[in-house]
Amino acid sequence: MVYWISIILVTLMSGCSIIKTVPSKSEYRLVVPEVTPAHDSACHQSTLKLEPVQSADTFLERHIYYVMHDIEQYHYTQSLWAQSPNRMIEQLIKQVLIERNMFDSVLDYRSNADTTWRYEVRLLDFMQYFEQDSSSYVKVSIDFVLIQNIGRKAVASKHLELTLPTQSADAKGGVMALNEALKRIISQSNQWLEVQCRRNKEGKL
Repeated sequence: MVYWISIILVTLMSGCSIIKTVPSKSEYRLVVPEVTPAHDSACHQSTLKLEPVQSADTFLERHIYYVMHDIEQYHYTQSLWAQSPNRMIEQLIKQVLIERNMFDSVLDYRSNADTTWRYEVRLLDFMQYFEQDSSSYVKVSIDFVLIQNIGRKAVASKHLELTLPTQSADAKGGVMALNEALKRIISQSNQWLEVQCRRNKEGKL
């Protein structure tokens, strides 16, 4: 009897020690960049509805993916996104557009209100890539489409892609670089939107 009790105690103690040594997973998020309000935007008298961000299934997950040797795709085992990249980018684009104050109002796809424009965004790439010398870089690639709500006519589209080196060849370095690349791309997309609103006012769309 004493023998079996000893075995059970040893097993329980071993299990507890294993649980204590398992490291917790780090969670990372995308940071909303500082935004300067647009006071004289050509978009001020129009409204915009942001459609759900489209992407491959890879970016619907919380895994942080990376690529090695161009063709091998993995994900970090001890690091996760706080939410899926798809969801976080959708929230971030909407918040930046609202804070930028370019449009009279910015609504998401759940709204039943009529708007001047619909804004479609497709996330093509949002990953870290490792070189043969173990250094790494990130690539962010996104398509933007502006659609006139009346008639559902696509009036303009823009492809933006950016690669940036990482400060460190790990998950944290990749996340920091992805944040910076996304910040720059969203800034460029807002400038592009401003141009399209100006062209629309001039009757060139």
